[in-house]
Amino acid sequence: MRKSIVCTYIIAFLFLHACCQQHKIEYGKIQENIKVKSDTSLSYSIYLPTKKISLVFIFFDPHGNGLMPISLYKNIADEFGIILIGNNNSSNGTDVNIIASNFSTLLNEIKTNYKIEERSIALWGFSGGAKAAIYNAGLNNAINYCVYGGSVTNPQNNIELLGFNGQQDMNYTDLLSFSSQQQNNPKHFQIEFLGKHAWPDTIIAKDAFRWFLLKKMQKKEFAIDKNLVSKSYAIYKKQVDNLILTKQYTDAFLTCNKAIHFLNNLTDITYFNTKKSFLMAQPIFKTQVQNFQNNFEKESKIKMQYQTDIFAKDTIYWKKEIADLWLKSTTDKSGMYNRLLGFLSLAGYSYANRAFQENNIKALEQILCIYHYADPTNPEQAFMHAKLFAIKNENDNAKQALNEAIQLGINTNRIENDVILKRLQ
Repeated sequence: MRKSIVCTYIIAFLFLHACCQQHKIEYGKIQENIKVKSDTSLSYSIYLPTKKISLVFIFFDPHGNGLMPISLYKNIADEFGIILIGNNNSSNGTDVNIIASNFSTLLNEIKTNYKIEERSIALWGFSGGAKAAIYNAGLNNAINYCVYGGSVTNPQNNIELLGFNGQQDMNYTDLLSFSSQQQNNPKHFQIEFLGKHAWPDTIIAKDAFRWFLLKKMQKKEFAIDKNLVSKSYAIYKKQVDNLILTKQYTDAFLTCNKAIHFLNNLTDITYFNTKKSFLMAQPIFKTQVQNFQNNFEKESKIKMQYQTDIFAKDTIYWKKEIADLWLKSTTDKSGMYNRLLGFLSLAGYSYANRAFQENNIKALEQILCIYHYADPTNPEQAFMHAKLFAIKNENDNAKQALNEAIQLGINTNRIENDVILKRLQ
């Protein structure tokens, strides 16, 4: 069995090496915006690690920027030997069937050009890209692994699913609810981390690379890499020990669960099961769990009330309410007030898009004020304000808001292609 796996690996490596030479793909160098031959309107970015070739992550970014996660994770790819491919043809607002059709075309080219098998691929999406990745995993293909973060949807197929849930993400409670619904699903695991609504940082993201390789070993699709198993065990044991030392018992408990899920059937996991039993018996642990549940219920109620008050309360109310959230967020260790600010930011974006479609100026004036107060450094709210001012023929204000959007980092291509803003040029 082991010899067969090694031979298969060598053959796959040689095929890939020859194909990379043909397409002039260099190892250790990101290749940007490669056009799909069968449809040149589609493109992707790719990174071939310097260490070895084994598995593949295909990324779904909510803005169709496949290069971004590759740039973020290329050094991790070198460490673990996993190919990174960024799908540029999936973005928020695109019909799900179009995304699926584009991905099918991209997948066929990847399989042909790089001699990659579907069972060696995992899809990885963030925010709207997470929903697209989950939707496409197992959809008319044999891709059985998927990583999500920032948002989630129910999988259509029985796939291995790993989630990342930032404790300051506005969708934190929604992702927790999803994880609770999946508690009896042995193929699902969700990791909490201290982060906002963004791709996980490079320290946290390593768990996705470990997960993919270790799951392959658990399923006997890969030979057991004793070195990787040993390193992973040591990392998780150190994390648990440090968390217990600082009395972060709930985080220690979750880390034990992660270690058990990742290392089961690969090594002795008695230590993590023993520590779980110890933690569950501690009064501090029970208090921390109760506090968490209380905050969860409080946050859910506030969100429901905000949805009711979006247009029922005036901008004076919202300015005061959001200022209070900002103040509380500076000392809040639970992350709840940061999440509520993020929730209002997302609500601002969603309601504003709908109001633009309906040409509802009054609604736009209300919601964009909320959006600005909740997320002043987000270029999207400034961009939308510029569009609103342009519609109202307030050109000086529109230009000022547009300059703000540019300074905050808006993609200038969007300005050039926007029908409303073209009148300012």
